[in-house]
Amino acid sequence: MTTDNLATLEDQLSSPRQIALSRIDYAKKTSSGEADGGLPAMLVSMLSDAYNSSIHLNVDDATGETDATMNVIQEFCSSAKIENLFRIISSLSKISQLDNTLGEEISRAGSQAILKRLVDQIKEYITIYETSTNETSEELMDKLMDYLDLTCELYSPMQSRGMPFTNEEIERRLPLVYKLGPNQGEEEDGKYHDYPTTILISQVTVRQSSQGDVGYVMWPSAIVLSRWLLSNPQHILGKSVLEIGAGCGLVGIAAARIIAQSNGEEKKCVTITDVNDLVIDNIAKNIVLNDVSEVAGVAKLDFYEQTGKNESGKWIEGFTFQDREPVEVILAADIICQPSDATAAAKTIYDALVPTGRAFVVCADSEHRFGIEIFEEDCERVGLEITTTNVADMSEDLLSDCHSTSGYVDGMNLTFYDIQKK
Repeated sequence: MTTDNLATLEDQLSSPRQIALSRIDYAKKTSSGEADGGLPAMLVSMLSDAYNSSIHLNVDDATGETDATMNVIQEFCSSAKIENLFRIISSLSKISQLDNTLGEEISRAGSQAILKRLVDQIKEYITIYETSTNETSEELMDKLMDYLDLTCELYSPMQSRGMPFTNEEIERRLPLVYKLGPNQGEEEDGKYHDYPTTILISQVTVRQSSQGDVGYVMWPSAIVLSRWLLSNPQHILGKSVLEIGAGCGLVGIAAARIIAQSNGEEKKCVTITDVNDLVIDNIAKNIVLNDVSEVAGVAKLDFYEQTGKNESGKWIEGFTFQDREPVEVILAADIICQPSDATAAAKTIYDALVPTGRAFVVCADSEHRFGIEIFEEDCERVGLEITTTNVADMSEDLLSDCHSTSGYVDGMNLTFYDIQKK
């Protein structure tokens, strides 16, 4: 790979979002038969080619004399091809840090065997250098140590355990792509274009084991509420926003993207919350993935810690157990799985809103979400005004992409709740 080509690749893979979009493009090439193994296979192939074409002379290539051996080491340290090899290793290390999912795929695709050979070779050179009786250069030793440190940043024998991911597995590990704005289909070149309202969502890859893990995956109401926000941005612009029971964080991130791209409005922060620590970590990654860190952050909020009695408004943050300021707008999607959730959610909305603040909530009906049938009554009981609308009566476009989510079935009824604190 030439220096110019490497510089172009480094630029294309310089942020989590750019890496994710490249992973998606390479997966499409794999599906169409243009390539095999996606982006990780391409990157490991690049590493292998650079290693095989570089001057990786063994000490055995020397005559056995000290001077000849040291000449081999010096040639290794001064080679332009070796410099290019370690630039590739540095780039792969940075890419793996920016996207640990891709980093794991690179490790399993064969990079570790190459890196092990390189580590062993450098260590051998260092041993020969340290035991040499000839006058040696400290600069040469420093360079060998730098090369070793750089290689060890990427070399991780534990990650190489297991077979390479299959094409199907790589595709399942990709972020979900939601093109929430109008006219955002694929262009003729077949690539995913990074529109302002294109949102990338990584799901938690750990297997769900309890009801508390529902936030690991995407649910249909999040898509509906996100699409509604894009058509009704006036409800969040210039206002403090809190998403509760956020799961993967699509709704809060959609709100943050709208706020980040707005002109002339005060850009207040969107706080995206959940109760599950692993889910909160994933939301934080999705915030970075969508370039909204300046206007979005995470916090922990447990519905069952809220009292429903804070007339002036405040809510308890779950990491610090400190009171947090109320907000002007609350967003929530598919937050009720059982009757007690409906009661706790109503109390949370009441506590976390300022007086006259509003909440916009979308949930599936009682046939698919136990407890939702008492949500309206519970909201009224704590002092909230609530109106309901069937989502299908609002716009058919709101239901686009719902088939790609967990738990959606044809004919599922979703309800939009417009809630206001008196």
